[in-house]
Amino acid sequence: MRHRAWLSMFALGLLTSLNLQAGGVRSPSMLANTCAGCHGTNGASAGTQMPSIGGMDNGYLFSVLSDYKFGVRPSTIMGRIMKGYSDQEIWAIAAFFGEQPWVSTDQVAVADRIHAGREIHERQCESCHEDGGRGQHNESPRMAGQWSGYLRYALEGCREIGRRCSPLKMGARVMQLSDAEIESLARFYESEK
Repeated sequence: MRHRAWLSMFALGLLTSLNLQAGGVRSPSMLANTCAGCHGTNGASAGTQMPSIGGMDNGYLFSVLSDYKFGVRPSTIMGRIMKGYSDQEIWAIAAFFGEQPWVSTDQVAVADRIHAGREIHERQCESCHEDGGRGQHNESPRMAGQWSGYLRYALEGCREIGRRCSPLKMGARVMQLSDAEIESLARFYESEK
């Protein structure tokens, strides 16, 4: 009798699960699992070219993911992935990652790069990326503790498109930076935990 009751409960649970999936209801963590292959478990990236996204401001993440979906932000893969999600699902993904703890890189930067990068940060970046790049809001991501490889890639991309970089003031400021300055800035942020 218990065996039959257990089988009935299992079948009911399986049918309920299938109905929820068929109805398009997916949990935020289930949606976010798609991101783990590149951005790491709970958004803590283990690769130098992939940004950590766990602990980022959810408004900023929603904006970035939506930009990928609608082709506003150039990408190789992200645009194709985001086109498969509704706005509600994108918000659920952003909220999920926003609730995760931030995990900084474990890289140690060279002292002279840190000093030069700090000077650039204080002169050009501190007004939006407060507290050494730890501050964040819906227009500015956390920079402190992020991988320098990713930061270099993002800053070079912004410099390349100049004033079309969003927000506009970011493009204007990054256009002025040399390759060496971008490298120093990226290494400074990576060293800040």
